[in-house]
Amino acid sequence: MKESAFNRRRGGLCMDILRLRYFRAVAQTENISQAAEKLLISQPALSKAISLLEDEVGVALFQRSGRRIALNEYGHAFLKYAELAIDAVDRGVSAVREIENPSTAPIRLQTNITGELYLIELIRSFRRAHPGATFEVIKNYTKSKFLYDCDLYIHAVNIPLNKCASLPLFTEELVLGVPAGHPLAAYDHIPLRMARNEEFIGLIRSTSWTEETNGFCFQAGFKPNVVYTCDGTEMVAKLIAAGEGVGFLAAQSWGAFPEGVKLLHLDDPLCSRSYNLSWQIDKPFTPLAEQFREHILAYFKAREAPSRQPR
Repeated sequence: MKESAFNRRRGGLCMDILRLRYFRAVAQTENISQAAEKLLISQPALSKAISLLEDEVGVALFQRSGRRIALNEYGHAFLKYAELAIDAVDRGVSAVREIENPSTAPIRLQTNITGELYLIELIRSFRRAHPGATFEVIKNYTKSKFLYDCDLYIHAVNIPLNKCASLPLFTEELVLGVPAGHPLAAYDHIPLRMARNEEFIGLIRSTSWTEETNGFCFQAGFKPNVVYTCDGTEMVAKLIAAGEGVGFLAAQSWGAFPEGVKLLHLDDPLCSRSYNLSWQIDKPFTPLAEQFREHILAYFKAREAPSRQPR
């Protein structure tokens, strides 16, 4: 296609969302006949829709070779924006349907609680009282990727949020897990500096958990020697039990730890992590989401109790 076609059209595009869906299907399958079968339309109709889309964009989006059709450089660049547009329209339709029938709307809960024990009990207890409730649970440990289209967010207090109201939920002790046969296992509590020469096991570096636990080590006068980073809490505890190193553990929310892990209280500095419940100020609640917010506050208030004692 001529470059002039792009120059003529770039100021006044009027995209058809259905064509974008067709484009995505062809990009995924790299086969017109398979995409047409998936979309329940004829191959000529699909080919025509792709041709019209390319004409509107002003460049070819695919490299064609026999029956195979693959994205070219322009197609790869266009696909990510097509997916964003499709997702935005789908979310818009869902938002309208939620307003029309709020009782069927899923509750969107985002959390960066590193352990899942509290989260599972929290949702189960609510669904016992509201069996028709449905949830979209988004586990998000990265500070820079907060999604502002959720209903509620349970998060560590070191994550700043814009245009949100927040209430404190709970604070839990962070302990040091060491292998049962480790020399430090002879103690019940230690100053953190005693672990300065140990090899540490932790969560992936982009998490707010890692930022906090590294901060405790810096306060104790050392930088942790991290030999393992994991994307889940269970693996951290299992590696400690296997004798691969030591690591910070959440004394309550991570649940039961495997045999072979000794938990040590920490002081100098005292190590703990606090969580808030937040929601957007300008986003209205569905009735069910509002009930869930009150349930969350009551649930954590009832859980107020001393931290688990180290073994």
